[in-house]
Amino acid sequence: MDSDVLRRLPVALGALGLLLVLAVLILPSSGSRTDEPRAAAASPAGIVTLPDAAADPPLAVRAPRSDAWRKSELRRIKGSRTVAAALRRAWLARRIDAATYAGYRGTWARTRAAATRLRGTSAREQQSVLALARGLAADRRLDSSRLGPVFLTLRRNTNFWSSRQPPRAKQRFVFGRDPVVFRYEPGQGLQIHWLGTWGKANGRARFCLEKPKRCPKKALRRELDRLVRLASRRSGYDAYESLYRFGGGGPGWVSGMTQGTAVQAMARARRAIEAPRFGSSARRALGAFEQPPPAGIRVPDGAGSHYLMYSFAPGLRILNGNLQAIAGLYDAAQLTGSRRARRLFRRGDRAARPAIGRYDTGAWSLYAAQGREATLSYHRLVDGFLENLCARTRRDAYCAPAKRFGRYLREPTRVQVDVPSRPRARRAASIAVWVSKRSKVVVSVARPGRASFERVLDVGRGQYAVGWVPPLTGTYRVRVLAQGPSGPRGEARQSVRVRAPARARPVREKERGKKTA
Repeated sequence: MDSDVLRRLPVALGALGLLLVLAVLILPSSGSRTDEPRAAAASPAGIVTLPDAAADPPLAVRAPRSDAWRKSELRRIKGSRTVAAALRRAWLARRIDAATYAGYRGTWARTRAAATRLRGTSAREQQSVLALARGLAADRRLDSSRLGPVFLTLRRNTNFWSSRQPPRAKQRFVFGRDPVVFRYEPGQGLQIHWLGTWGKANGRARFCLEKPKRCPKKALRRELDRLVRLASRRSGYDAYESLYRFGGGGPGWVSGMTQGTAVQAMARARRAIEAPRFGSSARRALGAFEQPPPAGIRVPDGAGSHYLMYSFAPGLRILNGNLQAIAGLYDAAQLTGSRRARRLFRRGDRAARPAIGRYDTGAWSLYAAQGREATLSYHRLVDGFLENLCARTRRDAYCAPAKRFGRYLREPTRVQVDVPSRPRARRAASIAVWVSKRSKVVVSVARPGRASFERVLDVGRGQYAVGWVPPLTGTYRVRVLAQGPSGPRGEARQSVRVRAPARARPVREKERGKKTA
């Protein structure tokens, strides 16, 4: 992944970072010690609930004449790369039944009709989701396991753009009682937001573990059954794929954080409502942690494995996604007894413990290794994940950085200032400013009783040069005030004596003569 894409990713995910501070991801699972750290209760704030629309009218399907006719039809459309052909192949190969085939045909017809009827932004967004589906079919990736999420996405977009105005970017929606969360991706319509979807389910499963008497068991069972049915088969495992473009990756990528959250939710549900099928579903999703990218998210790291946030970006090592994946594997091993999950947890644990220091600046955390500093929401998220793993493993490799990262939230920015000695009036000077973490910095220079200069910077950690031209001679006071992401402010001051401007050297008679000659 190029550096420009890496730079933009934390910004693109800002709303997601705020969502994932939720306790559904950072609280220990039931069965852990009761004195473990706790976080705030989960909240669905920010998710808009819209009414669910009736299913699209199905298009009639003729019954196959014979097995011979079925095989002949499969041969005839073997080379076709259209959505209609992908649907027909799935039906002829008995991957979907006639009723499902008829329903998908109805959705496809209604989606195409809406794209020609709509105008403006609504038309462009509707056409974009059609293009994504056609792209998957053209690449021969629209197999029977992807039909469910693809046609659900088409149906949601048709209903939404036919009756509503464009929402703000990254706005999330659910429809009726359907647990699937959609998020608006400008230029790509509404898309399934798997991390938000599984995070919500994970919160309900955790609640059921902690308060079994108040557990809505039927609702939890119905929710997870729905989500499991929407998994795609990817290189032999159940994947919760994002079928849209993001951060330099094309449609059809997986996330270690999402897979880890899904595995954790299913393992919790298996224990909470005594449903062994969810333990099986969790095990079917483990393949992501065993395969290298782009099929999976495992990359070698030291003596173990790092689990990628994005399968399309093997060089981007994001701490929060890796820690959540490891926590999900730990819970899957503990709650289901899976040796496979335990082995994968140990591989991730061996790599993560010595790697955490690469994300610690001494004053804040990095979003990604060798990248920019984390935003406040991501720093808090990582701190919560470290506390989570500390509570589970009791290892100092997690507990010590959890304490440090928590302390960084309370500490003010460390500031240093250096002004050249005895600068001259009306001549440019440079004020050197160093800050320990990303901060809003105010540099002010004043003479007693009057202000002469002020500049505001929004910068990351490091040293910066601020230009200043002293207007007059005299003593000036330089003050640097820096406020870090969490609020505490640091300050540095220095006084400087400004000299009179240097006088021009008089030209001697001999020199004047040489110049005129």
